[in-house]
Amino acid sequence: MTRKFLRSKIAIDTHETGRRLKHFRTSQNITIAELSQKTGLSKGMISETETGKNKPSPNLLLALLNIYALNLNWLLTGRGEMFIADELQGAPDEKDYGYLNEEIHDLLWHLENTMVVKLAVVGFFLEYMYQNEDLIKNELDRKNKNNDKEKDGPRKQKVG
Repeated sequence: MTRKFLRSKIAIDTHETGRRLKHFRTSQNITIAELSQKTGLSKGMISETETGKNKPSPNLLLALLNIYALNLNWLLTGRGEMFIADELQGAPDEKDYGYLNEEIHDLLWHLENTMVVKLAVVGFFLEYMYQNEDLIKNELDRKNKNNDKEKDGPRKQKVG
């Protein structure tokens, strides 16, 4: 039995991704040396990514997400906010998943401590995101409309 792996329909523009990486770094007053030290990646690799010579490595993507809560969708496509929403940044230990608690916490442990699991999840997420772009956009639009309605508050009805 052979498995077919779908390839992403969206190519990463390395120059734009590099420009956004540099924008993130400079807007946070982080030097290449500091980013290299925090991520454990070489200054040359970071510099070559910023100039568009290289695609961002999975290790860089994971480090930016885990250390700085950088929105990978923004970094790779320019869509969304630079940082992931605060509501997504809660510590895993604070969340209650009901009867799935043990399984979820085991998965989260592997995500934090096993590189191959991190890479598999990031790969799955990126592929899912690209394949379901319209579905995700529609869901975000629906959520934004609901948020707008909540901000407006209840509408007063005319009595007459």
